[in-house]
Amino acid sequence: MMARRLFRSTPVRLALMLAALFTAVNLVTLGGAYLQLRAAAQAQIRESLDAGMAGFDVTATPAALATLVRARARAADPADSIYVFLGDDGRRAGNAAAVLNDGRPRLTALPDGRPLSDEGYLHEVRRLSSGVLILAESLAPLADLRRTFLALLAFSVVPTALLSLGLGTLIARRSARRVARIEATLGRLEAGELSARYDGRDHAGDDLSRIGQRVNRMAEQREAATEALRQVSADIAHDLRTPLQRISVLLADLRGHLAEDTEPARIAEAAGIEADRATQVFRALLEIAQIEGGAPAARFAPVDLVAVAREIVELYEPAADDAGIVLETDLPAAPVMVSGARDLVGQALANLIENALRHAGARARVTVAVAADGPCLVVRDTGPGIPEDERDRVLRRLYRLERSRTTPGNGLGLSLVAAIAQAHGAQLVLGDAGPGLVVTLRFPPA
Repeated sequence: MMARRLFRSTPVRLALMLAALFTAVNLVTLGGAYLQLRAAAQAQIRESLDAGMAGFDVTATPAALATLVRARARAADPADSIYVFLGDDGRRAGNAAAVLNDGRPRLTALPDGRPLSDEGYLHEVRRLSSGVLILAESLAPLADLRRTFLALLAFSVVPTALLSLGLGTLIARRSARRVARIEATLGRLEAGELSARYDGRDHAGDDLSRIGQRVNRMAEQREAATEALRQVSADIAHDLRTPLQRISVLLADLRGHLAEDTEPARIAEAAGIEADRATQVFRALLEIAQIEGGAPAARFAPVDLVAVAREIVELYEPAADDAGIVLETDLPAAPVMVSGARDLVGQALANLIENALRHAGARARVTVAVAADGPCLVVRDTGPGIPEDERDRVLRRLYRLERSRTTPGNGLGLSLVAAIAQAHGAQLVLGDAGPGLVVTLRFPPA
């Protein structure tokens, strides 16, 4: 997995491309030099053949030519040079046996002679008035040249290519690690951890460092804006909660001074209910602000999800019976421990159960489950569910589905669950239960 991610990295790919380009350039350069030297060596062999052929008297008699060839042949090693004369009168002379086939000689060693070259020959065949003269030069110099270039390739290009590839990959891996750190910082910011920063002081001044600095500036601006918005929301909620509570008290006092079953009494009672709903909204906004501020982290302790689920379900069983909804559990026998604030975990589960009881409808089934693999807290219902394109929006504050506007609620239940999940480093996932909604709260391992 790590190797696959490494080779998908742009710096590593660039290092591989540069190493491949360097190797290709060297191969082309050495290959061109080899071809030129090979052509020069072959031309030199051809010139030697032409000079050797010119040293024979083409007008000599067969006996004279045979004597001259025999003399040259005795002084030459057939592995290097071959001299053969095939006279029209049947005379044979030379240091090798030869048979002509369509004008091309097939050379073999004499029965009692020295062996021929294994590298082949470049030959010259000339028809004379008294026979056929064959001269051949071994191609061993070309084979030596080829071996020399292969050795040069092995001892020069290959180590250099490997060294450049190794150094390039090392440098690219360092860049890839820095890119991974920037990605990790962006991932933490995306997950809501606005305090995340990229530390690029060890490579100040280069392009990745500048990108990291811009990421940090963006994170600082986002954190400042979010904190300002959070503070404004908390201040508004705090400043308005006390007047709203006073209004509720005054409306309750007014309701006590009005006669029963009168229009003013009904108006005062309706106004009191609306004031209580407004108070609940501001109380929920304050609670979300406190949770997002990081206050619960100081009181984290081991929490048993099974015990919390069993306790909260028992509290809501009467309400489920009154609504005609089956509330059941699917809990393991052993405890499932996480690190968190027990009251907040219980509140998140209570909000999820209330949301299911409120929207699932009569004769629905609501299941509360705990899974050790995760660990997870799951609430599943058989109600209408939430459309896929709305699942992210319902986590926003005060957002409500169009069909839910006629039901009780303030649009803060799932927002509070999302804030509790973020405070615990948990993942909140809304999915399709087919039919219905399944909400999974996946905690980090304890």
